[in-house]
Amino acid sequence: MKIELHKIPIRKVIDGYKDSAEEGVVAYGGKLDKTLIVYYSKTGNTKKVAEELSQELGAEIEEIIDKKNRKGLINWFRSGRDSMKKVGTEIGEMTKNPEDYDLVILGSPVWGRNMVPAVRTYLEKNKEKIKKYALFVTSGNTDVSKVVPSFREITRSGPFAQVGFNASEMKDQKLHAGKISEFENSLKKI
Repeated sequence: MKIELHKIPIRKVIDGYKDSAEEGVVAYGGKLDKTLIVYYSKTGNTKKVAEELSQELGAEIEEIIDKKNRKGLINWFRSGRDSMKKVGTEIGEMTKNPEDYDLVILGSPVWGRNMVPAVRTYLEKNKEKIKKYALFVTSGNTDVSKVVPSFREITRSGPFAQVGFNASEMKDQKLHAGKISEFENSLKKI
């Protein structure tokens, strides 16, 4: 696929370069060559969003498998504690190398206003290989902006696009589809 260069106004720091419309910045516009969606899902909500995005974007997809038992009430509390303490976990072997992709879209549930341990481990292992990333989260009722700092701590940069889906938005198909579409449109601007 051919990527065309366009002059577009960008008023933030991207990849260490300070860009501005006044400077006549040349940046990539249009669809990216290769996109990878990497996600962890305990209840199936994050998986649902990841699969929808994969289908809409034509992106490859890979699930992160947490090897720690997260089932049951006691493990539910332990999982929330692990997330709040920002500890990693042992994850299954991943088959796709994020370095081979222009954009990695990370999907995570929110536990204790943080990314889950499995996504934290993936990100810590691969932060140097990820060129650009976007983010989506699923949660009971946590705004995505509350979770971004935990990603920024590891990557040293924010996502190029972000969206959050709370429990009621996951149930409302019209609202859910609208947020998927809005996120997809923001990705096309990268």
